[in-house]
Amino acid sequence: MIKSTLGMQHSRGIAFLGNYLPRKCGIATFTYDLAESLAIQLRDEQRVIVAAMNDRPEGYTYPERVKFELRQDYLVDYTRAADFLNFSDIDIVSLQHEYGIFGGDHGSNVLTFLRSLNRPVAVTCHTVLENPMPVEREILREIADHSQKLVVMNQRAFGFLESSYNISRDKIAYIPHGTHYAPFIDPSYYKDKFGVEGRKVLLTFGLLNRTKGIEHMIEALPAIIKKHPRTTYIVLGATHPAVVRMEGEAYRIKLQRRVRELGMEENVIFYPHFVELNELLEYLGASDIFVTPYLNLQQITSGALSYAMGTGKAVVSTPYWHAKELLSDGRGIIVPPGDHKALSREINGLLDDEVKLSAMRKRAYTHCQSTVWSKVAQQYIDLFNEIRQNAPVSVPVSASPRLPISATNLPTLKLDHLLRLTDDTGPSKHAKYSIPDWNAGYSLDDAAATMVASCKFHNTHGGEESIKLAETCIILFQTLISDGDCNGVAERLDYSRKKQGTASEDTIGMAIWALGYMVLRGPSHLVGVASDLFHQILPAGKMVSSRAACYAVLGAANYLKSFVGASAIRRFMQRQADVMSKGSLNWYDSWETADWPLAVQAHFVAG
Repeated sequence: MIKSTLGMQHSRGIAFLGNYLPRKCGIATFTYDLAESLAIQLRDEQRVIVAAMNDRPEGYTYPERVKFELRQDYLVDYTRAADFLNFSDIDIVSLQHEYGIFGGDHGSNVLTFLRSLNRPVAVTCHTVLENPMPVEREILREIADHSQKLVVMNQRAFGFLESSYNISRDKIAYIPHGTHYAPFIDPSYYKDKFGVEGRKVLLTFGLLNRTKGIEHMIEALPAIIKKHPRTTYIVLGATHPAVVRMEGEAYRIKLQRRVRELGMEENVIFYPHFVELNELLEYLGASDIFVTPYLNLQQITSGALSYAMGTGKAVVSTPYWHAKELLSDGRGIIVPPGDHKALSREINGLLDDEVKLSAMRKRAYTHCQSTVWSKVAQQYIDLFNEIRQNAPVSVPVSASPRLPISATNLPTLKLDHLLRLTDDTGPSKHAKYSIPDWNAGYSLDDAAATMVASCKFHNTHGGEESIKLAETCIILFQTLISDGDCNGVAERLDYSRKKQGTASEDTIGMAIWALGYMVLRGPSHLVGVASDLFHQILPAGKMVSSRAACYAVLGAANYLKSFVGASAIRRFMQRQADVMSKGSLNWYDSWETADWPLAVQAHFVAG
C-alpha cells in the first residue's frame, strides 16, 4: 500500500476562499479574523493566504494577504483560482460557504472551483437551512462530496445536515464562532468617547437590511425612555451593499423618519459606516445592552452576537437559532420576533435591576472565554492537521486539459519545454516556472532524464530537434564522466562550465539507465558513443542505495537486450538486483521519492 506523504509533512500553508474585507459583512469579518488568528498561531504570515471574491467590477483594495481575486459571476475565474492553488505551496483550503457569496444560481459557481481543485478542503458553513430548496440542498451536498470536513458553529446544524442534506455526522465538526478578547470593564469607561457619558446605551450593529427588525426596537423605545429618559440607542453599521444596489438607503431613511415622528432624535444615533475592529470593540465596551431584534429566525450563525457576548454584554434577542443556543442558561433574554412591547419590557427589567444586568454580563463573558480567536484558531489548526493526516497524495494538474484520457484527447507531444530549458551545454538544473535558472548550472541526472525523453520522442515522432537534444546531453555526459571510477564522475557543471562535486550513487544509477537505453533505442550514430560511456561509468556502479540499484538494473537490462551474451553486464545486473532486493520483502512500501514505480518495474525486469 502506498501511503500519503501529504499528511507526513509539516503544514505548508492554508488558503481561504470567501469574502475577506474586514467589517464588509459578517462572513468577510469572520474570514479576516480567522485568517489573522491562524497566522498568529502559526507564527508565519506567509502560510495563510486568501482568494477573495469580488462582487463589483472595480473590485476592492485588499490587504497583502489576498493573493488571488475572483470575479463573482465569471466562471473561468473559479477554474483559474483552483489552478492557482493547485500549483501553490498551499496544502489545505478553508472554504467559507454562504449561498450569497459565490456567483451562479444560489452560489453554484463554487462547484466549478471544487471540481477543479486537488487540495483537501474544510468548509465552514455559515448558513445551514432546516428546509432548503432542492437546488440549495444539492449544492451543499456536492460541496460535502468534494470536502473532507464541514465545520458548523451551532450544534443544531448537525441534525439539519443529517436529516435535510443526508450528510454523515462523521463528516461534520463543531467549532464555535470566534470572539475577540476584551477585558470585562464597566461600560462607563468608553462612554465619554461617544458623547453618551452618564447615559444607558443600547446597541445594534451589523450591515443594515430589512431582516434586522430595527423598526421594532425603535417602536419599543418610547416605553424605555419613559422609565429611563437618559437612554441612547445606537444603530451602528452601513447598509448591506446588496441592499444598496437594489433600493439604496430606503430602509435607513424609513427608520430615521420614524425616529423623528416619535420625537426621539436625541435618543437615537445612526452611524452608517464600517468601523475597524478597535473602534467596534469600543462601541461594544460603551454599551450596556446589546439588542438583536432579527426577524429571520433561521439564522444559524451571528458574528455580531458572538462578538457582543465576548465583550460581556447583556443581550436581548429574538429566538433565531444561534441566539437560542448562545443565550441559554441565563446568558441572555429571548423575546418573540416583531414584539416591541416584549423588547421594552425586558430591557426595562434589566435597566431597573443592576444586579441582574451585571450577573447576565458575567455569565456571557465567562462562557465566551473558551471562544476567543486564539483558541478557535487552534481548533481549526487541529482539524486541518487531522485532514492532512488522511488526505490522499495529490499531483498538480491544470484544470483546463483535465479530460478523460483516451486516444482522441491525448495532447500532442511537444519538445517546447525541453528546448526552452536546454542550451548548447545541456538542460538547466532548475527553472522558475518555464524560465531556466542558469545560476544552478547543469547536472548529470537531468541530462540522463532529458536524453531518454528526447530519444523516446524521436522514436515516436522523428525530427531533428529531438536528435539535437540527445546529442547535447551525451556530450555533457562525456564532459562529466572521465576515467570512470567513482571519484572521476562529476555531479554537475556550473554555468562557467567548471565541474562541481562527485556524482552520488543515485546520479550514477540514472546515468547507467540512460546510457543503456541509448544503446538499445538511441539513434544509430549515438549508439557507439553511448556504449563506450556505459562501460566507462560502470566501475563507479558500486551501489548501496536501492534506488540507484533499480536504475542500474534497468540500464543493464536494456544493454543486454542489444548484447545478450555480455556476461560481465549480466553479473553486474545480478549484483544490483541483490542490492535492490535487500532488507524486508516490502521495502518499496516506504519508498520516499516520486519515482516509486521504478522499484516495481526493476523487480519485474530483473526477474
